[in-house]
Amino acid sequence: MNDGAPTHELTPAMHWGDMIHREDVFGEPCLCFQTRPKHLAELFVDARRFTDRTYLADAEHGVSFAEHEHLVASGAAMLARHGVEPGARVMLLGANSIGWVIAFWATIAAQAVVVLGNAWWSAEEVQHAVAESAPSLVIADQRCRGKLGIEVPSLLFGEFVAERTSEPTSRVVAPVPDEDATAVVLFTAGTTGRPKGAILTHRGILSTLQSLLLISNRLPSAQRPRPGPSTALVSLPLFHIGGLQQIMTPMVTGGTVAFTSGRFDPAQVVELIERHSINNWSGVPTMVSRVVDFLEQSGGKPMPQVRTIGMGGSLVSDALRAKVRLWFPNSIRRIAVTYGLSEAGGVVATATGDSVTDRPGSVGRALPTVDIRIDAIPDVGDGEILIRAPSVMLGYLTASGTVDPGLLGGCRWLRTGDVGHLDDDGYLFITDRLKDIVIRGGENVATSHVENVLYEHHAIAEVAVFGLPHAELGEEVAAVVRFKDGAMITTDELERYARDRLAAFEVPSHWRVVDTELPKSPVGKILKREVRKGWLEDALTSSATSNKDVKDAHRP
Repeated sequence: MNDGAPTHELTPAMHWGDMIHREDVFGEPCLCFQTRPKHLAELFVDARRFTDRTYLADAEHGVSFAEHEHLVASGAAMLARHGVEPGARVMLLGANSIGWVIAFWATIAAQAVVVLGNAWWSAEEVQHAVAESAPSLVIADQRCRGKLGIEVPSLLFGEFVAERTSEPTSRVVAPVPDEDATAVVLFTAGTTGRPKGAILTHRGILSTLQSLLLISNRLPSAQRPRPGPSTALVSLPLFHIGGLQQIMTPMVTGGTVAFTSGRFDPAQVVELIERHSINNWSGVPTMVSRVVDFLEQSGGKPMPQVRTIGMGGSLVSDALRAKVRLWFPNSIRRIAVTYGLSEAGGVVATATGDSVTDRPGSVGRALPTVDIRIDAIPDVGDGEILIRAPSVMLGYLTASGTVDPGLLGGCRWLRTGDVGHLDDDGYLFITDRLKDIVIRGGENVATSHVENVLYEHHAIAEVAVFGLPHAELGEEVAAVVRFKDGAMITTDELERYARDRLAAFEVPSHWRVVDTELPKSPVGKILKREVRKGWLEDALTSSATSNKDVKDAHRP
C-alpha cells in the first residue's frame, strides 16, 4: 500500500540483467548493472512467482509468500496510521522472528527507512542509538522494549503482526524509485567510541544482491525456469547485514527461510536441519565449528541434505574447512567463504568450492560490482584494503547529519582498516587489521568503546582492551587495568559494572590487574600491542589462569 504515492508497473524478470558498465555514483565511476531493480519493494514482483511456497518458518508457524505480502501491505498501512511518513525512520529492535521480517518489509513498503537495532545491546547503547537515529517508531520484542528507557512511540512485533486490516488481495505497490535514497541504517562497531549508524541506499543493497545472484547462477531471466524449492537456515542475527541478505535472496529465488530460536544451540541447529531438510546454511565460523563439534561428540551422522555452507565474519581455518567437508559431504564443492563490511553494504568478496581449498587463507574474489585497491603501508609487505562500489555507505548517521570518516577524500573508496594483498588471479588475502577491533564470534567489538566505559569507573587509572586468540570464537575480549592508589575493588565488581553498560559480547572475558603503569609511546599513548604481547608471552611460560592477578571468566 502506498496511500496515493506515484507507482510504476513491473513484471517478473524485467528488471534483472548481467551486463555491467561504469556509471557515475556520487561523482565516482562505479561498476553497476545496466538493468537492475531500483527499490527494495520491487522484490515483491519477483516473490509473486512463488505464492504457493512457504517463505518464513519457525518451530511453530509457516508463512507463504502470498500471506507475507498481505501482512506486509497491512503493516505498511498500520505504519501510516502511527504517523510514519515516507523517509521517516523505524527502528527494529529484537531477536530473529517472523514478525521482525514482516516489520522490515512493511517499513520498506511504506517508503520509510529501517534502522537496525542490535538486540544484544545494553540499555545504555539502545538509548544512544535511539537518540542518534530519532526514529518515528520502534518495533521491538518484549525484552528489548524494556531497554528503551526514554519516551519514544513503540510497538511489539506481536502487536504489529496481529493487526491485519488490509483486504486479503492487498499487494505491495512498488514506488517510483529513488535508488540513492536511504533504505537502511545499520549500526556497526565504531573504532573510536559507541556504535555508529552506516547509511545504506536501495542502490547499494540491491547491487550486492544482484551480484550474489549472478555469481551463484540464480539471476532471474525470461529464459530461465522458476527455481525449485529450497530451505535455508538463518542463524545469523537479522540486525547484521549478513542476516539481512539471507531474507532478501528468497524473495527472488522462492526459497524458504527457517529460524532458530533463543540463544545459538548446536543441537537445535542439527534438529532443524533434519526436520526442514535444510539445503543451505550460513553462519560465522564459530557457529559452524560448534555444530561440527557437537556432531563429533554426540556420535551424530553426516548431514548430506546440506548442499551449501557459507562462512563469513572472521577467518576460516583449514581445520574447520576439513571438518565441514566430513560432516556435510554434499557441500564439498559449495563451501563458501566471504569477506565484507557493514559500511560496504555486506559481502565484497567471496569464493566457493575448489577456489576455497586451492587457496588457503583467501576470502575470495571481488563481487562483479566491487573494485578492490591495496594501499601500500611503509615497512609492511601488504597494504590497507580499500573498496569502491555502489554498495558503499553514504556515511555515518549523526544527530546533526552525516559524516564520512571511513571514505577516502569524500570519494567512494572505503578504507576498511584491514591489511592484505591480491594474488595474480585477483583473490584477496587478509593478513592483519589496522582497526582497533576485536572480532568475537563474528561480532565486532570496538576496544576504545569498552575502554571509555571502564574509564568512567572511579577506580580505574589505566586500561587497555584487546583481543586474545580463542579456538572457537576466533578472539575474546581481554582487559588489563591499573587501579588508582587506594582503590578497593575486585575484578568481579568491575565485570558487574561493565555488564550493566555494555552488550554481553563486549564485556571482557579475561581480566588482569597490574601495579605498574602500562607501556606508552613518546606522546603518551598506551602501546596495546606491547601489553598484549606481554600477556601472550606470560601465557607461554606459565599458565595465565594460575596467576593470582588473572581472572578468566570464559563465557560461551
